[in-house]
Amino acid sequence: MNAQHRSPAATPPTSVSEPANSSWIPWLLVMVLCSVLVAVCVGFLKVLDGTPASGALLSAGAAFGGTALLCFAVVPVVQQLRQRS
Repeated sequence: MNAQHRSPAATPPTSVSEPANSSWIPWLLVMVLCSVLVAVCVGFLKVLDGTPASGALLSAGAAFGGTALLCFAVVPVVQQLRQRS
């Protein structure tokens, strides 16, 4: 069993690098908060309409998912438009 041992100096140092575009984190938070706001509004309106809590929760979940999907779909479109100009 010939095991080769490397000295710690032989391995390159690893550094934690930031992503090339670190502005996506605030935008991600904005998208999630917008989706939550829409979901809360839909849930509130459904409760005011007399819908049971389970139905209001399902509607709020669907509104959250739809809004989040729409927000995430807009990001590549905006990137493509920026590249064209």
